[in-house]
Amino acid sequence: MPILSDAARAAIQFTTDQRIFFSSPELSLLGVEQVANHAVRPSQDVSDLLRDGGGVGFIAFPFRRDEPVRLAVPERTLRLARDCDHRALLGSLGPPPQINRPARSYSLWPVEQPEQWCGNVADVAGAVRRGELRKAVLARRVVVVSDTVIPRTQVLNRLAQAFPGAYLFSAFGLVGASPELLLSKQGRTVESKALAGTVRRGGDDASDRELARWLVESPKNQQAHRILRDMVLETLAPHAVSVRVAKEPQILKLANVQHLMTHLKVELKPDHPPFLELADALHPTPAVCGWPREAAYAVIDRVEDWDRGLYGGALGWVDVQDNGCLCVTIRCAELDGANATVFVGSGIVADSDPAEELAETRAKLDALLPALIAP
Repeated sequence: MPILSDAARAAIQFTTDQRIFFSSPELSLLGVEQVANHAVRPSQDVSDLLRDGGGVGFIAFPFRRDEPVRLAVPERTLRLARDCDHRALLGSLGPPPQINRPARSYSLWPVEQPEQWCGNVADVAGAVRRGELRKAVLARRVVVVSDTVIPRTQVLNRLAQAFPGAYLFSAFGLVGASPELLLSKQGRTVESKALAGTVRRGGDDASDRELARWLVESPKNQQAHRILRDMVLETLAPHAVSVRVAKEPQILKLANVQHLMTHLKVELKPDHPPFLELADALHPTPAVCGWPREAAYAVIDRVEDWDRGLYGGALGWVDVQDNGCLCVTIRCAELDGANATVFVGSGIVADSDPAEELAETRAKLDALLPALIAP
């Protein structure tokens, strides 16, 4: 294990609730000490607020665009670069393992019962066939209740082990491991990873390849992916000097599922909009809301009777130089002591089959539940 800096060692003395953590494959940020919380607009200049915290803040876009963006600015933020194996810090955050520790007990249940949710899928697919919209994303919740407090740091550790390439976060009450990059910015270079189209993993390489082949040839998944890819391109292209994007999506293989993924890299014009404005134009993407956006919102409001909060939004960081990184807030859980609510979703198009969509949400639940209920 690499030697941690004195600042990193000092950081682990703080309780978990006093820390904010966000990690991309390139960089981890750990916010420590007192945090100032702000409600901001994407068009707002937040540079003065960020200077109060050493130039870095943690940002969260709610799913609903009419809700304010949340900005948390710690007094001090530790930057841990990839070349120092920053994810090893996670192993230092939690308490030491206990020998002969008694097993925890858990109960869990779906808030949206399978029959009810499948009926909603059929309802939305009918709306797409009638031409009301091209796609809508329906969400499901599973509640986990433990007999002891669910340790946030241990959940992060398990997610880091299971999904080493994910965007890890513990912030704003959420813990998660998102595979999807909404937008990152360094200078005038921005990147996004369009992720839409899902199939489960197989039991071996041969079955993985067969399932991936089905995913590539699936009209439903290809349509969902094109909607997202085209939306990201059309949003960023007017501000671009150059755009690099693959003609065909590649397969992103995770521990529990496989996705269609297209990586986009854009060089911005000198007079480009600020990072938060660009992110706001993309958010929420068709991968978590649907398309057209307002029509998808209307359908979601009709079939879902709950507020998604930060699920389906975006979470990450921004600095005073207008650089930043935001992942899409999926594959996450809201932790509250011994209780957790896990969120998953599935994109519904004209030929969506309710049973297949239900199976997709169950495959996605496999990303979070093991991290929450392991001994």
